[in-house]
Amino acid sequence: MVHYLLSALVAYLLGSLSFGIILSKTKYKKDIRDYGSKNAGMTNTLRTFGKKAAAFVFLFDALKGTAAVLLAKYLLCGSADATLCAYIALVFVVAGHMFPVFFGFRGGKGAATALGATTALAPLTFPLVIIPFLLVVCVSRMVSLASIIAAILLPFVTFGIYHFRGEATLVPTVATAITAVLIIVMHRGNIVRIIKGEERKIGSDKVRTDIDSQ
Repeated sequence: MVHYLLSALVAYLLGSLSFGIILSKTKYKKDIRDYGSKNAGMTNTLRTFGKKAAAFVFLFDALKGTAAVLLAKYLLCGSADATLCAYIALVFVVAGHMFPVFFGFRGGKGAATALGATTALAPLTFPLVIIPFLLVVCVSRMVSLASIIAAILLPFVTFGIYHFRGEATLVPTVATAITAVLIIVMHRGNIVRIIKGEERKIGSDKVRTDIDSQ
């Protein structure tokens, strides 16, 4: 039990390192949550500070997900079930990203962090999720819609990968389903705007600060 709790705690603290907020406060002397959608994730960073900043946020938000699950699986689990430790870490690193203890529990929506974590545990997840994501973005020009669809696909993709490998499917499928629900709930405002036809599209508006994006 201690190993599972430790995996959850370390993952949550790693998840709480919100790189959108860290970058905006250190480089731009602003808080990304004061602009655009008020979200600390990659998409709002793109609209507010530009492509380079968004790429940085995406990369490091994904890497913290990777770090959390690998630490849990190979360092923190001890004699416990390594797969269970890793998937507990998945849920908690995503929760930390959404509700970061270091930043007033106001973070991002978790898609990049979940992608980094699940890819580390099952590399086939990346192409099987990112390809539909990119297709939806290209057709709809809505990152939010693509993220929601990718989240819905995630537990099905995970089940398929583990079933194909002949490994136990219960823990990975349940953990990714919980993660998917969290991501979808965090996109509830976007869902309402999509239904109303009011969701922002890539290139349709640019909410930029007076800071040079460099």
